[in-house]
Amino acid sequence: MCIICTNPVESLLDLTYLDCSRCPDLVAIPPELINIATLRCLRCPLLTIIPPTLVRLTGLNCSKCPLLASIPDTLVRVAELYCNDCPLLASVPSTLTRLARLDCSGCPRLATIPDTLVRLTHLDCSGCLSVSSIPDTFDRLIDLDCAQCRLFVSIPDGVRYLYCEGCPWLPQNTRSYPDHLSSLLRIQRWFRTGRKQVFKRVVRTRAFNEFIFHPDRIGGKLVKRQMEAELGNMRPEKEQ
Repeated sequence: MCIICTNPVESLLDLTYLDCSRCPDLVAIPPELINIATLRCLRCPLLTIIPPTLVRLTGLNCSKCPLLASIPDTLVRVAELYCNDCPLLASVPSTLTRLARLDCSGCPRLATIPDTLVRLTHLDCSGCLSVSSIPDTFDRLIDLDCAQCRLFVSIPDGVRYLYCEGCPWLPQNTRSYPDHLSSLLRIQRWFRTGRKQVFKRVVRTRAFNEFIFHPDRIGGKLVKRQMEAELGNMRPEKEQ
């Protein structure tokens, strides 16, 4: 049992760090503990609520709490949030704008990542089958784990470390996997920057067509050489 279950709340009011992980009897965190800056309550099977009064929290780990359904939107100071493997959790508050690290993996009801979390540098949304995209506002994101996100279709440009096992868009377990990934990123940038339209305009210009097809330009010269070689092969052998 944790200290919340064995001590009166009045004796815990000055706590700034609380770890009550793996407590089988913990149902809720007392709302009077307003001085807590770091809270760990992972693997608490009966925990149902995180009090909205814990406004000084900067770090919260409530992973693997099967009855936890929500994160209070008042915890605006939280910079690290671990809420993975919470099957009832359906959303991450958009007010947590100071978040730098978010692990919401294994939350099947989670459908979106708020685009207001612009300070995110590390994001793990693996196993979130309903997540379809990562917001373009995540300019600081460098570490992304989106394994098993089968609807995932876009990757922010700044990502340096990418884990996308189980992605249906990329072939797995092949030596050419890194090449496929770089090709995918280039294709995304191609369409996103409008270079496809620029290429279309260039192809339709007279200068481009003359370069490819005019008899005195490189394209025409190559065609003439090919035709001469084919005609040479078609000439009948001289009679002896």
